[in-house]
Amino acid sequence: MNALSALTPRSLTWAVLRLHRSALLVAAGFLAAGAACLLLLRAVGLEAAQATGPCGSSDTDLPPCQDFTGTAVFEYSGNMSLAATMIAWLPFAVAVYAGGVLIGRELERGTAALSWTQSVTPARWLAAKLLLPALLITTGMAVLSLLYRWARHAGATAVGDEWYMNDVFLALGPAGLAYCLLALAAGALAGVLLRRALPAGGLALAVTGLVMWLCDRWRDQLWPRVDLASSGPRPEVARSVWQLDNGVVTSTDRRIQDLMCWGPAGRARAECRAGGEVREWYAVFHPSSHFWPIQLVETGIVLALTVVLTVAAFAVLRRRHA
Repeated sequence: MNALSALTPRSLTWAVLRLHRSALLVAAGFLAAGAACLLLLRAVGLEAAQATGPCGSSDTDLPPCQDFTGTAVFEYSGNMSLAATMIAWLPFAVAVYAGGVLIGRELERGTAALSWTQSVTPARWLAAKLLLPALLITTGMAVLSLLYRWARHAGATAVGDEWYMNDVFLALGPAGLAYCLLALAAGALAGVLLRRALPAGGLALAVTGLVMWLCDRWRDQLWPRVDLASSGPRPEVARSVWQLDNGVVTSTDRRIQDLMCWGPAGRARAECRAGGEVREWYAVFHPSSHFWPIQLVETGIVLALTVVLTVAAFAVLRRRHA
């Protein structure tokens, strides 16, 4: 067997590991730092929850009341928001690396073609390039998401953002992982299409950002919404509810948003008053129980797109290097 010996699946995997060991070390460091910060935030969350809970005098069984400065609450709430943002934005980093380094750079420099001369088919090469990162991404995102949920649960009464906010929504469930896998597939397709590192990274970033923006824009449509109406007192909804619309229904069955009726005097308020007699109040919302249905529907959509992009990447590679 000559110097260009055949690469076995195991040796091909090790080749991928050696080639991208710097990125693996950075990713491992980020995961370790993120896990440590979330563990610390859980401790801060427990302190913040106690600060916002009931208290009493020394002759009661309640914790003693002390001068409350809100430091623990503000620190916990702000850092949890930052943690959610960092987790939710990880797909962008995956997209840039997958398109620009993992696939695009090797095709641009010709190192991929060298691998194909060592009894490695283009399809096997691409599969090895995608499988290992996919496993690492799945493991890392699962760890971060579970730790984020654990830390958030500790200070649920002190947290300042809700489950329906985009970054929090992605950090709490499998949708964030699905977007990372989508970014990996988008990077693969961009890499085999453009065969240049910088344009491929940019295209993968744009595709990932577009899909994330569209899903965020239409997320409230992924599950049937609750439509509540009351002819008596104005209906009150819980703080945990994702409120989409609220207002009044006039005698002509016209719905007018609340802000139009009770906002500053002007054209909107005049139109509200001209709408007719108020017949009832209405509110349209998603309760917190809709979190998992919306998560699973969105995750399914994103994973389906991931499969399409992955199949397209293999098809393009096969057509160009048959």
